[in-house]
Amino acid sequence: MKQSVQVSILGQQFNLKSEASPEQVHRVARYAEDQIARVTASGRAVDSLQATILALLNVSAAHLEGESATSGLDALEPRLGRLIEKIEATLG
Repeated sequence: MKQSVQVSILGQQFNLKSEASPEQVHRVARYAEDQIARVTASGRAVDSLQATILALLNVSAAHLEGESATSGLDALEPRLGRLIEKIEATLG
């Protein structure tokens, strides 16, 4: 069941509805704010909107890199299964 959790990001309050625990929602909000703070500290952003967009792009890139790494492993799974079968047949 979804519950409402209030978080603060960049001094703005947000009421988020989520099925995740309140602790998890707060953890996600802190992570987002940390990413924005990193961009801000680097001096790459002029204002909070730019910092937020750059942080979103950084998080998206990291997510997509992780996703493509996982999909690469998924492609290997059938081949690994066949190799395991051959090893078991040889040993057994």
